[in-house]
Amino acid sequence: MKIRADTLRRQLVLWLAAPLAVLWSISTMIDYDIAHQFVTSAYDRSLLDSAIDIGKQIKVREGRIRADLPEVVLDMLVTGEPGRFFYLITGPRGEFIAGHRDLPPPPEPDDEKVTYYDGEYQGRPLRLAALHLPLEGDVNKGMVLVQVAETVTGRTDFARQIMLRMMLPQAVLILLAALAVWYAVGRGLAPLGALQREIASRSHRDLGPLPEEHSPREVRPLIHAMNGLLERLSLALAVQQRFIADAAHQLRTPLAGLKTQTELALRQAQADDVRATLRQLHAGTERTTRLVNQLLSLARAEPGADRARASDRLDLAQLARETTTEWVPRAIDRDIDLGYDGGEERACVIGDPFLLKEMLNNLLDNATRYTEPGGQVTVRVKPDTTRVVLSVEDNGPGVPEAERDRVFERFHRVLGTGADGCGLGLPIVREIAQSHGGNAELASREGGAGTLVRVTLPIARQDETRPG
Repeated sequence: MKIRADTLRRQLVLWLAAPLAVLWSISTMIDYDIAHQFVTSAYDRSLLDSAIDIGKQIKVREGRIRADLPEVVLDMLVTGEPGRFFYLITGPRGEFIAGHRDLPPPPEPDDEKVTYYDGEYQGRPLRLAALHLPLEGDVNKGMVLVQVAETVTGRTDFARQIMLRMMLPQAVLILLAALAVWYAVGRGLAPLGALQREIASRSHRDLGPLPEEHSPREVRPLIHAMNGLLERLSLALAVQQRFIADAAHQLRTPLAGLKTQTELALRQAQADDVRATLRQLHAGTERTTRLVNQLLSLARAEPGADRARASDRLDLAQLARETTTEWVPRAIDRDIDLGYDGGEERACVIGDPFLLKEMLNNLLDNATRYTEPGGQVTVRVKPDTTRVVLSVEDNGPGVPEAERDRVFERFHRVLGTGADGCGLGLPIVREIAQSHGGNAELASREGGAGTLVRVTLPIARQDETRPG
């Protein structure tokens, strides 16, 4: 749990830091563009000042145009570093006066304003400014063109320095923001750590709900879901414990009887007495076997049993006809008229064929067991638009109205019937019906005494093949 919380913490910080890194990269490009524009503007202004200063040194003497400015001074004029500054002075007719020949000319000369442009000289990229100036002392001589240029290395380095000075504080701020987010996420995940400690400190028998009072709103759905799981686990454990207790209680009596009958048979010497005792042992063994089988059926039908893989679409009417046919020989042995009353109409449901057959077996066993010889038992299946109704009706002694709800309790038996049973048949029927989304109930039988057990199950849709 702690490792997962730390992993979530790192993921949250990464998810927040990644956009900040992207924004920082975008900001860096914007900062570089701003710095480059600022440096370009400043350096261009410096080039213009240099062109104006050079223009002031151009004189006309003895009819010739001269520039009285030493080259060393020109080299140091703008940047103070020789080899990075170039200039060219040309006369009114384009004649060379002074400077560096072959400087790239301006693309569109303008006699009224300065022209800035980029070019290349001696294999080096340049930034150039071109300015037309009138000749001093003789206005009839026209205008001279002064071109000044410098390499772009200096301004590029200067722009990078400005950008770095802007980037470093931003990087520090992003780092501080990441640390603040790391700390804040850790504080935010503290309730998960408290939840982990609460669960780790509990006994495996403690399935009580986890506290939700002091948890953040975002964590409460998780705690609520865990409490639901704990509630279902508690119910499953309670059912299991109840089943074990019921099984132990119900098996104790027949096993004790078998032991007593065995001891009695060992002390008996007469063959007739031994045979009578063996018959009692056989009957007791049959009762115990039936009890064990019913307990196993009850365990399979308990809530929480995994039956999803066994569930499929089936015709309950066909299953009822087949099961009723299988019980006919036993009904004949008890002189009971057993039959199925229904047509060929299909009644499809989604369920476990084994459990639904077990439900039918328990209904028929209960009906034939409590119906007196000469009685009748009828099985019916009727579908409608939303459900399928399975009913088993007999004309036996019936169940008093006050007992109708209690007969679905485990091991409850109606007194005075004289039938041999353990009180699990109808509870198994209701458990199986409820596990399939239906229910089982005792209804009043028309025409007098008897018992009518009605089971309702949801009908399967035309396109439905499995539950869901």
